[in-house]
Amino acid sequence: MTQPFHGRVATPVVVPTDCWYAVTPSSAIGHELTALRVVGRPVVLFRTSGGEAVALEDRCAHRAYPLSAGTLDGDTIRCGLCGFVYDAGGQCVHVPTQSRVPLGAHVDAYPVRESDGLVWVWFGEPGRARLHRLPELPWLADPAWATVRGEQQVAASFLLLHENFADVTQVPFVAPEISPAVLGSVPPPLQVTVSETTVSLRREFPPARMPAWQSALVGLPDTEEFATVQEGYLLSPAVWVDYWDVQTTPEAWARLRFTQLVTPIDERSSRLLWAVSRDFAVADGSATEELTAMFGNYYARVLVAMETAQGVIDLDGPGREVNVSADVVGLKIREIVEALLVEEGA
Repeated sequence: MTQPFHGRVATPVVVPTDCWYAVTPSSAIGHELTALRVVGRPVVLFRTSGGEAVALEDRCAHRAYPLSAGTLDGDTIRCGLCGFVYDAGGQCVHVPTQSRVPLGAHVDAYPVRESDGLVWVWFGEPGRARLHRLPELPWLADPAWATVRGEQQVAASFLLLHENFADVTQVPFVAPEISPAVLGSVPPPLQVTVSETTVSLRREFPPARMPAWQSALVGLPDTEEFATVQEGYLLSPAVWVDYWDVQTTPEAWARLRFTQLVTPIDERSSRLLWAVSRDFAVADGSATEELTAMFGNYYARVLVAMETAQGVIDLDGPGREVNVSADVVGLKIREIVEALLVEEGA
């Protein structure tokens, strides 16, 4: 992991940094200062007058004061304590008490990209950013899909969240009223594909009833049975995506995409951006309102459960675990994250 240049010793946070993290929706960043904490680092974000998103270290090079508590003047930030001025590249360009800017007076500037309505920031070695593609999430911006979404900070590690998202067999116990009937029986075998940095799964469920909320939106009786295909993808340490596709006729599918964007704040807390996208009842505004409340409640329950699990780990340690076949993907995620950390020297 890279460290700031200013002679300060950063508190190490053992999470992967060589990946793009979706730190916030694009709509949340404007021409004002926004403070976040990501991978154990203080970050300030803003847009330049030309609309470009910028992410800088949120700590003045002169003294321990957040730049986000200063002022944005055009495309520069003025520290609210000492008046040091920084440009969008993090370089100090003005010191009020002298004409010469001290050597090394700068803050870290992090590579930023925007895609699919999200601001992605790279916190690893800056030169490696161009070697890594952004995860592709086209349904988030495609008008052929309707999306409900939310954001929440959770007192649980990013790895704990990923392991939960990788196991949909927990859904009937967390939120039985929204769970598909196929999850109430023994699931079919998993097809798992693993690479050095990703893992994916696939299940083909036998015909079963859709949950009432989904059958109502699709316009089919909730007494009929339909085949379902589930696919899940760890696209990076920042992204888990689930595909949930129900075959409503021999030629048609009702498709759902569950996007979970997980950003570590530190080793024991995370920021989650979640989105549920559908390609049916797209223009139904009341359905969007209903699903926003329903899935907001679902994710709130999941995160409370994860905070409870994190609390047990913090108090008593990881302890002994008994694994079952449904855990295979979560265990592969652990292996991938461990390998990434070794590669980064963390």
